[in-house]
Amino acid sequence: MNETTIPIVFFDIGDTLGTPKISSPPSRLEGLDIYSYIPTILQQLKDNGLKIGIISNTGNETEDDMRRVLEEARVDGFFEPSLLIYSSAIGIKKPSPEIFRLAAERAGYANEPKNCLFVGEDSKERKAAHDLGWQVVPHPRLVGDVLNGNRLKYIRVTVSAEQSDNAWRAAIRGLSVVPLYVTGEKGNQVYAIATTSSITTLDDLGFQVDRLGSEGDPLTTEVYLLRDDRQTRTGFLNPQGQSSSFFVSDEETKWVLASSPEGLYVALPGDRSVEEYHFEEAYHGHNLKLLPDLSLLEPFGEGNNARTASFLQAPTVEPSLSDIELEKLKTITPDSIRGYLERYAGIKPLDESTGIKITSRHIHSPDIGLVTEALAKDLEKIGGGHFNIRMNRFVHEGRELDNVEAELRGSGSEEIVLVTAHLDSTAISSHAPGDYDPDRDPAPGADDDASGVAAVLAIADVIKQIAEVALLKRTIRFVLFNAEEHGLVGSKVYARNQASFDAPIVGVFQMDMIGYNVKPPRSFEVHVGYSPSLEVEARSLVLAERINRIVPELSPNLQLPQIYTQPDPAEGRSDHASFHAHGYAACTTSEDFFAGPQSGSPTEEPNPNYHKDRDTFVDFEYAADIARVIAAATLVTANL
Repeated sequence: MNETTIPIVFFDIGDTLGTPKISSPPSRLEGLDIYSYIPTILQQLKDNGLKIGIISNTGNETEDDMRRVLEEARVDGFFEPSLLIYSSAIGIKKPSPEIFRLAAERAGYANEPKNCLFVGEDSKERKAAHDLGWQVVPHPRLVGDVLNGNRLKYIRVTVSAEQSDNAWRAAIRGLSVVPLYVTGEKGNQVYAIATTSSITTLDDLGFQVDRLGSEGDPLTTEVYLLRDDRQTRTGFLNPQGQSSSFFVSDEETKWVLASSPEGLYVALPGDRSVEEYHFEEAYHGHNLKLLPDLSLLEPFGEGNNARTASFLQAPTVEPSLSDIELEKLKTITPDSIRGYLERYAGIKPLDESTGIKITSRHIHSPDIGLVTEALAKDLEKIGGGHFNIRMNRFVHEGRELDNVEAELRGSGSEEIVLVTAHLDSTAISSHAPGDYDPDRDPAPGADDDASGVAAVLAIADVIKQIAEVALLKRTIRFVLFNAEEHGLVGSKVYARNQASFDAPIVGVFQMDMIGYNVKPPRSFEVHVGYSPSLEVEARSLVLAERINRIVPELSPNLQLPQIYTQPDPAEGRSDHASFHAHGYAACTTSEDFFAGPQSGSPTEEPNPNYHKDRDTFVDFEYAADIARVIAAATLVTANL
């Protein structure tokens, strides 16, 4: 180490050291799945004579609870007992600066905070420490390099078509480079955080490397891709873009890293919210949060993806649904969708015993905690003891948020099928720029995406009943993702964690807005396009074609789905994209939102109340028709 004084390194726990396993409400920490690379990093730090601690928000867990969790994860021996700073023990939570002051005091560096280093994923927490004079690092992989004097920078690495094989990925994996996003044809472009020494090595290897922003930006910022759909629609040389409306001050211009056909890459400081940068006339996926993710550079076709590929070769003849299964599937009715949807859109009380109606599912709303707790209770009631309910907790903009997961175990395979939707909402398009108050303003989100939430719950109910008669071969998980409207955050965290543990996910059926249909025909869409990998797209197409084959049998009032491959206007714009990035087969189903895919396709019918406080209408019969088909496709996939 360069410093004569030995620094103290403090780690956050969740999504830094590993994935917390959290029970259904009242939530308790049941365990911690440590990332595979963490023990090596901790051992290297200890071998270099460093003391290691923890600063973590720990809910209601006691110090004994945390000791047990670290012991079971086999990492307890790396940490100094006096440097374990738990919010539940001291009554202070991150991102309060007071928790970092206390940690520096315990480390013996109250007057020299520069000798303390905090490792954590959330930029708001890192900024709080950095403002006190701490060193900070956004990912454990970079700790040793930063302590040795390396500086961090955002970069964009581009590989030519001639070099688009997997060998270049292995070369980058061997360096101190943490990928954030893989894009481009055949995945030939990588946005990443890199050390200054690794950047020059990439130069020497012949990569095209664009330095983005300033040195040190990754310490206290996070990168977002902001999509300006109005500029895309109006076309080249037409000055209808909206960047000049947001990024004009001297400070804000420094945040813009790059522009591209996909949109604007912006490094937002930890004290700013992406909520402030919502372009008008935005479509699905108007922004994307770029998360540090080492597994993004794992080549498709290896590990979990090989199992996915071998399974998802389309069978010559799809298995037929039994009469019992067909009858059960038909119990997904307009009334069953309505019963769930009206509670989560604030039309009826979320809980009859209290009479409380929610007004919003926005992640800034005080209602969001009530929503996730209610979803967990609904799934627990539906499962009747057959579901394992988990909360998948993550931190975004300094807020603790939960995805909600219910697992129905299969009997003959470890492979997994996911049925998903996003649970959050927004109504930002109802307001002039800067006038929306997401803490208080209504955001019912009946179509976006209470329709998908209701469908997941209705599907879970029916499949559980079917599984009571005949056990399923594969495990099914019903997952409701949080913070989709802030950049697919919940699904990106979930997919990253699943890929890091080599989860054998064989298919993801995502539903995002399945309730708006006013004009005939009763058309709908299934999106599978993924330009970085034709292989992933082909595997995903198997799922879409399965849906296509089922429609006439279970929902004859629907037209056959409009299936989008490349070019797909929804590529990267809904939660299925988080799984595509890891090579998993995934599709998203929606109402007829986009034009195409063929010249003779029905005229699109996007919901005029999209992202508005008027999003209260749903055609329940139409939503039930789509939910029934997705349930059947899930069942077939689980039993192949």
